Amino acid sequence: MRKRINIMVLLLTGLGFFNSKSYAQQLQQDPNLVKGKLKNGFSYYIYKSDKTKGNSVLRLFLNAGSLQEETDQQGLAHFIEHMAFNGTKHYSKNDVIQFLESKGVKFGADLNAHTSFDETVYKISINTEDEKNLEKSIDIMADWAFGVTFDSHEIDKERGVVIEEWRSKQGAANRLREQYLPVLFNKSRYAERLPIGKVDILKSFKRQTIVDFYEKWYRPDLMSIAIVTDIDPKKVESYIKNEFNQYKAKSKAPRLYYELPQHRDTLFSILTDKEANAIELSVFNKIKAFSGIKTEQDYKEQLTRTFFNALAKSRFSRISQLQNDFKEGSVSVSNIVLKNGIVSGGASLYHDKIKEGISQYLTEAQRIFRYGFTSDEVKKYRDEYIAAIKRSINAEDKTQAEAYVNEIHDVFYNGSTMLAKTERNRLSLKYAVQIDSLTILNFLKSVNKPGNTVVLLTAPEKDKANLPSQAKLGAMFAKAAAEQVAPWSDQITVPTTLLAQEPSAGKVVKEELLSPIGTTKWTLSNGTIVYLKPTAERKNYISLSGFRKGGIYALDSSQYVTAQFVKPVTGLSGAGDFSRRALTQFLTGNSASATLVLSSSREGVVSSADWKDAKTMFQLMYLKWMYPNADPVTFEQAKRQSLEQLENNKLSPSYAYTKAISELLKGDDDYASEMSAERLNKEAHLKDILPIFKSRFGSAKDFQFVIVGGFNLDSIKPFIEQYIGGLPAGDYNNKFEYKGPVGGNSAKDILVYAGAAPKSTVNLFHQSNKVNYDYPEILVQTMLQEVLKVKLRLNLREENSGVYGVGVSVSATNVPSPLIRARISFSCAPESAEFLIKQAQIEVKKVAENPNYFASDLNNIKVQQIDGYKKQADKNLFWSSALRNQFYFGFKNYSYFNDFENMINKITPAIIADYAKKYLIDTPGIKAVLMPENFKTLN
Repeated sequence: MRKRINIMVLLLTGLGFFNSKSYAQQLQQDPNLVKGKLKNGFSYYIYKSDKTKGNSVLRLFLNAGSLQEETDQQGLAHFIEHMAFNGTKHYSKNDVIQFLESKGVKFGADLNAHTSFDETVYKISINTEDEKNLEKSIDIMADWAFGVTFDSHEIDKERGVVIEEWRSKQGAANRLREQYLPVLFNKSRYAERLPIGKVDILKSFKRQTIVDFYEKWYRPDLMSIAIVTDIDPKKVESYIKNEFNQYKAKSKAPRLYYELPQHRDTLFSILTDKEANAIELSVFNKIKAFSGIKTEQDYKEQLTRTFFNALAKSRFSRISQLQNDFKEGSVSVSNIVLKNGIVSGGASLYHDKIKEGISQYLTEAQRIFRYGFTSDEVKKYRDEYIAAIKRSINAEDKTQAEAYVNEIHDVFYNGSTMLAKTERNRLSLKYAVQIDSLTILNFLKSVNKPGNTVVLLTAPEKDKANLPSQAKLGAMFAKAAAEQVAPWSDQITVPTTLLAQEPSAGKVVKEELLSPIGTTKWTLSNGTIVYLKPTAERKNYISLSGFRKGGIYALDSSQYVTAQFVKPVTGLSGAGDFSRRALTQFLTGNSASATLVLSSSREGVVSSADWKDAKTMFQLMYLKWMYPNADPVTFEQAKRQSLEQLENNKLSPSYAYTKAISELLKGDDDYASEMSAERLNKEAHLKDILPIFKSRFGSAKDFQFVIVGGFNLDSIKPFIEQYIGGLPAGDYNNKFEYKGPVGGNSAKDILVYAGAAPKSTVNLFHQSNKVNYDYPEILVQTMLQEVLKVKLRLNLREENSGVYGVGVSVSATNVPSPLIRARISFSCAPESAEFLIKQAQIEVKKVAENPNYFASDLNNIKVQQIDGYKKQADKNLFWSSALRNQFYFGFKNYSYFNDFENMINKITPAIIADYAKKYLIDTPGIKAVLMPENFKTLN
């Protein structure tokens, strides 16, 4: 459960350049949506989707949030969301979670809720091959809506959990936010009703106070249920009516809506914090909110806003390539709260160019607001947009259930009309061609009005002396508004073909059928191997991934620093005769993409395209592989930002803590030794970028490629032989020296005092080099991880109210050498840290010593794992990732593909207990604790 400021879908209305008769036509609702309203005012939405076979997604919507709280109820709208999981009329504490987990639902991922200013939403995603699971889920939601019991004992226990949620967000960002939100929200109710509430109220409110809010606002006329399922809507409708017809409202309090008050003067907030690690300028111009999409006019207005946001993003991306006064900038239009939209923008600034960066950003923003975008810019994006829509039309509809419930959310809260995909595509094609540079400029004029402006400037305290004063900052804005600015100009030369000369094709010299996994293996004449897996998930779409062991560890240690820049610099420098901008222009409307990767222990490539662009994809991969560029400006920008980030990292209270952990975990690893500004300046060299790249990609020998998607072997074979088979062969350095992480021989403690926030961070590590990284042992690691998540959540959160969440990971690898690492992490009150550490250790010991202790939990986890596997097993991403892992790590057989369920079911509690004992009891650990600075003197 989490709080959020919900940014809704925005729509522009009432622009004078639209013809109302032409665009006033009401949109037609998606025929798959069934909606209705009960006599008590409760509404429901049922969306029939065969794309969700055997699964259903449910949402319970409440049209109320923290804005509806009284002064003594601040934080209780969110608190109720927590209490819904702690006992209702038909379900005692944890019954809901235990039942749903037994059906494959994972707490957090599939079972959750959130509260914001204007809404509260409860969420369930569940396997409903057995329709009783859907009926039960609807019953649970009815209890959340009208049957929360608010047991006094459970309220007192949950206080600690909610306060820990508040505590987990404490730090520099939150301290700055608490200062600038009252300025941004300008004395409105939004400034006074942050969803997390006030700690003193959370600690001491009376039971009746929370019950009063629940009975006043949790009522049928303010609520709705949304269900996306493949079950007959008539059945679902009967379930809903049976559950929700019986309830009547206990209150008729008016549901008031609030707006942010207007102000003529620009409001400034210039803030610093000792622990802040970035300098950020933000500019907000508050406007009326955009209403829901109900007519074709609404749709075109929304599309115009989409165009503007995309064009502005592209413009600032280009600006970042051309100048070095600020890191990155933005301008966008969106809703900020239910009744207010916002024109927002800003820039990330360099500490030694604060004023220059602000001035340059304001000039570029003025250029956009005065002139909009060039015809070429608009045409480029329009062509890309239309091409994407046409690809969507030709592709099979794979819309996920979550996307449908998000659309229904917009129907309930904003009154929008839910459109079928075919109708949405028709409207997109109809109106995209009508959007030109004048349309965008008129849109800008309609939203960029004087007044209601807020300017925020936040920075580390060390940079305070270099920040402009409020008067100076105001003068900079005035100057930018008054001075002349020329229209945007960006002339580029675009070559007519990707490759000046086609490569000489290689040949498939050997073919094998890997029948257990339905995959064909080709060995090519240049020593590369290609695995081909045709799938049915997305017709006419292919993805390619190539990989080889080596990477940075195969380089001399003196090249390590420069090697960190190889991927970002070559990736943003174009290729061959193409600059980055020219290559982007050439590929407009084309789906092909290709990225070369150089990481610690491998080099590789990732590519994808629609089948019609397959040749372009292979050519693009070959171009970037054979003819990389290293642009000097791109390198200097990357180096400068890295230097600044290194310095800013030292401002974080966790800097020394993280460094100490890293040193213990990684051991004597020269490659991973601490990076410093001095080392970066000394060892990062532009002249070495391309030699390093070519040392790893100069020969394609031993590269393995996995190609997945909608293709046939005969059609793709010529591309593979020419553009993969045509890559150079030859010898390369396939040896590397690795001095990486080693398991310790004795337990070690880390204790660091730093930071002003009243919280501690705890990390418990165990690692060993003695591990077999293969199946089924990999699944044992996953199951142990999930068992510990359940047990630690029940102890540390549910029973002891000491944490908001517990992180657990148990993972391993055999590249570049065998290593297994287990980690338990949480934040908590400093005074509770040692107690909670002991509780965590107690739980680990119980798991290691008593298989019966978690047997029922393990059964639930098995259901979750099998259900999750089935949901993914027909997807391209599953096959691409799993095949890559299969061949990269060299697993001994194909059991992950054809024996998953059997392997899962053979994992017994005793196996899990033995594994926990071996790696979390018998293996010495590292206990790392970060305490607030003031505890150093207290202790």
